[in-house]
Amino acid sequence: LLADGGDGLAGLGPLLVVDPGGATTDVHSVASGEPSRAGVIAQGLPEPRVKRTVEGDLGMRHNIAAIDDAAGAGVIAAESGLAMMRVRDLIAELARNVERIPANADEEALDRALARAAVRLAVKRHAGTVETVFTVSGPVLVQRGKDLSDVGVVIGTGGALVHSPDPAAILATALADPGDPLSLRPRAPRLLLDREYILYACGLLGQVEPRHALALGLAHLAPLN
Repeated sequence: LLADGGDGLAGLGPLLVVDPGGATTDVHSVASGEPSRAGVIAQGLPEPRVKRTVEGDLGMRHNIAAIDDAAGAGVIAAESGLAMMRVRDLIAELARNVERIPANADEEALDRALARAAVRLAVKRHAGTVETVFTVSGPVLVQRGKDLSDVGVVIGTGGALVHSPDPAAILATALADPGDPLSLRPRAPRLLLDREYILYACGLLGQVEPRHALALGLAHLAPLN
């Protein structure tokens, strides 16, 4: 509904939604995923236009240590500005009490770093890649997965974003990174926030009242850039 519109209401066009949660980080894309660059050859089975991936190791609480491991040594400490030992202690505390929300500046900084890592890793896994393959006929650009380079809208939802003092800094990690040129993440989309955390309800409402669900969803998306 958000991408395509309907019943007289315009949609947003090709989009990506990312939802870092307590147990998983979910990514949804509505886009053809076809190569956006001339001369690129798509390899493998066609990707679905509507795609959802669920990263079970990227949960902000239930799999908190796994995010730290997946991000790489020292990344969470560096992004949070906390000492490595402090990060380890906080991760252990939060793993023991998965219902706990940030109660001080250190925990807020850690949550922000964890959310950035979860979003970055989940969207990288969801998006496709392009690389040069050398054949007998010369080099060929080969795409695997969906090309999301030209997706025009990235939407953030979930508590880690909704309650963050700087959701734009978290959601920006979903975008293309010059340091990772093989990843086909969105290059220059609008960033929108589901500020009232209402899209899940719009999804349910959309099954019986799609026009009202679409209007409600669009009305509660706040621009971040």
